[in-house]
Amino acid sequence: MTATGGFSAPGPQDGDPVRGLSSDGLPPTGLPAQPHGAMRQIPMLTAHKPGIVPLRPLQLGDILDGAVKAVRFNPKSMVGMSALVLAVFLVPSAALGIGATHLTARVVSRYGPEAGAFVGIPSTLIQSLSTALATALLSGLLIFVVGQAVLGRKPDLGQTWRSTHGRLLSLLALLILSGLFSLVSAVLLIGPGVLLLVNDTIGAGVALLLLGVLCTIVLAVYVSTKISLAAPAIVLEGHGVFAGLRRSFALTKGAAAFWRILGITLAAGVLAGMLGAMLGIPFSIAGVAIAAMAGQDTEGGQMVVTFVSHLSALLSGAITTPFVAAVTGLLYIDRRMRLEALDVVLIREAQSNPAPRV
Repeated sequence: MTATGGFSAPGPQDGDPVRGLSSDGLPPTGLPAQPHGAMRQIPMLTAHKPGIVPLRPLQLGDILDGAVKAVRFNPKSMVGMSALVLAVFLVPSAALGIGATHLTARVVSRYGPEAGAFVGIPSTLIQSLSTALATALLSGLLIFVVGQAVLGRKPDLGQTWRSTHGRLLSLLALLILSGLFSLVSAVLLIGPGVLLLVNDTIGAGVALLLLGVLCTIVLAVYVSTKISLAAPAIVLEGHGVFAGLRRSFALTKGAAAFWRILGITLAAGVLAGMLGAMLGIPFSIAGVAIAAMAGQDTEGGQMVVTFVSHLSALLSGAITTPFVAAVTGLLYIDRRMRLEALDVVLIREAQSNPAPRV
């Protein structure tokens, strides 16, 4: 553990010279100074579970159960920070969406009532972009809370912010880089098929388009899995964006690790999606009912839909985002325990600096 509560990297990072012990008494590598086998002889009197998961390589059940416990263990920081960050992004997004709906309604009104179906498209795009940006940044910040929960500690909102706000620019850079890569790869893979279709080469265009879409999906899944642990490395190890990406590629190396991370991430995403859908049902019903009375394709109806959808995204995201972030954080910790004996370091930290009773 570092002085700020993160997880030290397994060696000198970003060209730092080798130093002696860190401020908490651990070697600069973050691994035990003694031989690996010797450290494994630490007495295991309490099963070494000071927090939400046992300090050993984790199984699927440990990770999913630990993610739920992380939210329940410190709801003020997990859910509270989620609600605050989502509100910072979604409140302006709702205002912009309503304004965009008004402007779009004035434009499409010139093309007859059939064009009314397009009134809500700009607000939907604005909300999707705002939600994606908020979720990406929030997921990185919440990983600090998860890392502390592993040791049984409950940082409050102030401590969490002080420990993570310096990583916001790196997290934002990671989001921008990944978004640019997705955009460029989609253009390069799907663009040729679209060009053929535009030039009336239907058969070849459709075939190339389908192949491009398939390749885009495969590439997106592969790259997103390989960089999925970059945010934890940035927040918990204090890396910059490129060092964080290198760490993520190193931690996800190997077919078994890749497929395990992908499978658990997809399972967590499905569970979060189902929970989010259930939480959003009352808002959807209310929005549809109000919009139906106002006229679904009218300006007023679309404004109601925009407001309700933003409110639903805020409330459901405050619950589902912490769960997904916790899964990602626990996957990172699990990989480091398997590859770098991080469990040994955490056991030493838990024994020498136990969490206060709450």
